[in-house]
Amino acid sequence: MRSNGGEEVDAETRRALFAELDAKWPPPGMVELTPTGPRLAALLNTVSLPGLLADQLVEVAAGAARLASWAAAQEVAATAALTSRCSRFRGVGTGRDEVPAEQMAAAELGAELALSPVSARNRVELAQALARLPLTRIALAAGRIDLTKVRAMVDAVASLGDEHAAAVEARVLGRAPGQTAAAFRACLRRAVISVDPAGAEERREAKVADRGVWRQSLEDGMARLEWVGAVEQVESTYSWLTAKAQAAKAADVRAGGAVRTLDEARSDVLADLGALGLRLEDLPRRHGRRPQVNVVVALSTLIGADDEPAELAGIGPIAASTARRIAAEGTWRRLLVDPRTGRLDEVSADTYAPPQDLVDFVIARDQTCRGLGCRIPAERCDLDHRVAYPEGPTAVDNFDPACRPWHRIKTLTDTSVEVDEHGGLWITLPSGRRYHRPAEPVLDHPGLVEKRPPEVQPPDDPDPPDDDSPDDPPF
Repeated sequence: MRSNGGEEVDAETRRALFAELDAKWPPPGMVELTPTGPRLAALLNTVSLPGLLADQLVEVAAGAARLASWAAAQEVAATAALTSRCSRFRGVGTGRDEVPAEQMAAAELGAELALSPVSARNRVELAQALARLPLTRIALAAGRIDLTKVRAMVDAVASLGDEHAAAVEARVLGRAPGQTAAAFRACLRRAVISVDPAGAEERREAKVADRGVWRQSLEDGMARLEWVGAVEQVESTYSWLTAKAQAAKAADVRAGGAVRTLDEARSDVLADLGALGLRLEDLPRRHGRRPQVNVVVALSTLIGADDEPAELAGIGPIAASTARRIAAEGTWRRLLVDPRTGRLDEVSADTYAPPQDLVDFVIARDQTCRGLGCRIPAERCDLDHRVAYPEGPTAVDNFDPACRPWHRIKTLTDTSVEVDEHGGLWITLPSGRRYHRPAEPVLDHPGLVEKRPPEVQPPDDPDPPDDDSPDDPPF
């Protein structure tokens, strides 16, 4: 390499020159002017961050955010196309004995991305909702808005007809790139009222139809219970909880001990409702048993010899102290596990009457639905013959807990399930893609000889199913 004067430049100087060029790449404004897509991705891949000025770093971060929106638009388009393709699978359709295409697409997508069925279904529903919002799709692909604003748009117009939804979209989308998500939502609410003031009651009824209660596991032995309902119902319940909490606080004062905060007392009142209801009320039974809280804990942990985590069935690990506290108030069944793997080995004969050893065994062994990504507790699932009866026996090694959506997918479509030598499942979906769901130990304890079964290899690939198979579903 020569300098402008024709003199030879030594290697060290050459490296310094190239380093200076790298530090100034890309030139200011280049990322901002590059449209979203593969060219922007290639440009960002060449960026050398350490030498950039603050304004350049902002530009690069904004460019990466635009690229993320473009990628999200690509995912939405692929998800919509997948849903359409799934409608051609055998057993998929709109009939009573068919699986909806949306549900099948969610199963395929969730298996590949390791999503829960609910999260996968949300992505499919988002792709479908955007089919009538072309301006929003274009803005997402161009990187002008992100997925948070897209979801706000979809939620806001969900109960509107196509004409009104298009009017809201046209009214608010131009300002969306410069607004925060909160400001955009407020703008959406005003636009919805403005374009369809007469439909307010219909929209309320549509929202009431989506009411529900959900739970979420948190860290350190905590969980969240969320309730969405009509405003007057939530307000009356909250007022009742507050009054009961005030009475509880007054009782604390009279007792002369620690006085709970109002929030703590509200939480305790609600917890008492659940605990007393489970204990005293005559509730519907599932698989022959009353609703119950199931905890799996090692005997060594139960007696205080160690403090290894226990398992709250269908939820996950809990601290040893929590398990011992539950044990003090509970009724116990003895479960024996294989000391090598932690898998359930037997259910003792001294269980509840009437005897239902097979049901109890399968529910205790598997704990949750064995569909891909699903964590619905086994006690709320169907017990499914892995190989259909009478070809398959009614035996513990031919049963899996299956939530109703997964049960229908397995039964009605070209989905196959094979068991490995360790009790795990190889699941092949109608697309031909294959996934492994390993057998989970009932209890993961350091005293186990083997922590996990060795890696298993899939069986030989079967011939891929024909998307256009005209065969009738098996029901």
